[in-house]
Amino acid sequence: MEESFLNEEVFRRAFIVTIIIGIVCRGLVLRVTDKQYPSRPQDYLEQIIISGLSASLGAIALPALLDKEFAALTFFSVAIQQFQGLAQQERITLENIDKSEMVQKGCAYVEEIAATYESRSYISLLSSLAASIIYIYLAKKYNVGFFGCSAGAVVGGAIVGLLFRRYLRRNSIGDVADVVEAKINFEGPLLKVNEVIITNIGLEDSRKKYLQEGIAIEIIPKSIGNFGIVNDSGQRDAILHNIFLHLGINKDVDEEDILAISKTNLEKNTVVIPFIPILKDINSMIEVVKSTPIVETSKGKQSAYKIKKS
Repeated sequence: MEESFLNEEVFRRAFIVTIIIGIVCRGLVLRVTDKQYPSRPQDYLEQIIISGLSASLGAIALPALLDKEFAALTFFSVAIQQFQGLAQQERITLENIDKSEMVQKGCAYVEEIAATYESRSYISLLSSLAASIIYIYLAKKYNVGFFGCSAGAVVGGAIVGLLFRRYLRRNSIGDVADVVEAKINFEGPLLKVNEVIITNIGLEDSRKKYLQEGIAIEIIPKSIGNFGIVNDSGQRDAILHNIFLHLGINKDVDEEDILAISKTNLEKNTVVIPFIPILKDINSMIEVVKSTPIVETSKGKQSAYKIKKS
């Protein structure tokens, strides 16, 4: 039997160190607060397990190549299939949950979350692979000791993790638009925000509730091209859901007059949103809207606005 390129001690130490680095790098982009994603404790545990498994694949990739065990690389294709399968399962879960939400995320936001879920699964794999390469290179080429190799592996893994963190950062509404407070008023039964007619509110009690408890904002794009993003229906659903997620909505399930709705002012190229939150705080509402991520599908649907002259 052909002797392994790596001795057992180097392989064992490199394997353990790079797995730890892969898990830690995954932790750099794992969010666990109740207003972020993922939020459930089982998601937290699931991500730790997945990151450990994917990190182990990255850790053995280089030793397998050095020993010409090319069959071991088929595990990469298996890993990719598993990541895609997990993203698909998460997509199904989110879609099922979304049906019972008071304010739904919408298909575009669900798809955005699922795509991000899949891409984050590669962090542990690639960061542990980078750490493994550096560890083994330093150990074999320069005969560096355990602590020196580990330090080099940490640097390499951290660079990959930080690159992923930067790459996975989504632009938000605040990058493409200004958000300002707007005024709710009625013209007869017609609910209006800054003179934009929203809908007909039939019940007088509901109209009083809008006037007493409602707040509203106007989203003003920084360019006509950005209006195409803000005006997208999927993007507007994401904004409404984020408002609901952070501020709540003060309604029962059968109160048809209390709506989470947005309307476009095509004369001014802006979007207005009236809302009756549980926590009435206009400044928080503005910050929530600004921090809403831009969904990828909103960038192309109305791209004609990018070439339209304002």
